[in-house]
Amino acid sequence: MGRQLEPTSLIDMRYMMEDSGMGKTFLYAEIKKGNLPQPMKFGRSSRWLLSDYEQWKLSHKTQ
Repeated sequence: MGRQLEPTSLIDMRYMMEDSGMGKTFLYAEIKKGNLPQPMKFGRSSRWLLSDYEQWKLSHKTQ
């Protein structure tokens, strides 16, 4: 991804899809299994901490 983000930055599903190459269905299945944290809700928007996503990415690569 082209922009530099802080670990405390909030990211959306689109960011995770573009960064991981995974689809929305797969990512929501990971949330349902407890591998990714539940999103923070802001109205109808869902956001995740970048640090939580990065941690998931590292653990996903080692599996």
